[in-house]
Amino acid sequence: MTSALWRAARQSFYRRGMRSRREPIEPERRLPELDRYVGLWVAVKDGKVVAAASTSLELVDALHKLRPVGAGRGAVAQYVPRPSEQIMIGVG
Repeated sequence: MTSALWRAARQSFYRRGMRSRREPIEPERRLPELDRYVGLWVAVKDGKVVAAASTSLELVDALHKLRPVGAGRGAVAQYVPRPSEQIMIGVG
């Protein structure tokens, strides 16, 4: 009996907590330069595209070719979807 009461209380607190934490989700802002790379994988560093390829593996090869120069070091790889596509990324 006692465990059932605790279970009900925890569910109640959980539901109440979930209601109060809802915040509107803002759309991801993307660089205007990325509109030229729709459908490609790009490596972005300091707000500039340093490499682009059709697959992530080809992007890695392109970054390795920049290696002696070091232009690709610290770049972030990402896929550039169409602006109309909605993508949600979960963390955790």
